[in-house]
Amino acid sequence: MKNFIGIDIGSLATKVALISDGKLIDHRTERSTYDFKRIGHNLFNELLNKHNLKKEDVHLMSTGYGRNTIDIADDRVTEITAHAKGVQFFFPDAHSVIDIGGQDSKAIVMSAKTGNVIDFQMNDK
Repeated sequence: MKNFIGIDIGSLATKVALISDGKLIDHRTERSTYDFKRIGHNLFNELLNKHNLKKEDVHLMSTGYGRNTIDIADDRVTEITAHAKGVQFFFPDAHSVIDIGGQDSKAIVMSAKTGNVIDFQMNDK
């Protein structure tokens, strides 16, 4: 059994999700406030404690505006990459994503063949 926890630290909200064997097991959301690192670590630890897991039992991925504040992450990706991968997983025929976030909005175009990001545009704050 392989466990994954994803942390998305947005400018307004921090979201964490525990996935095991490809299924969503649990998730949490909390306002990001000014302390991204503390909120991310707290939500991560809540999931570990609730499910009797240790850090070594999960692969931790961070994304979003505050992704680099999670110093215990095994991997980090931009939210643009995370959106593209997620959409390709759930909707393989999709070729674009629009993200309206708390600080900015993004339009992402993906390759029909590879699912890779071809281009994206982002507005200013």
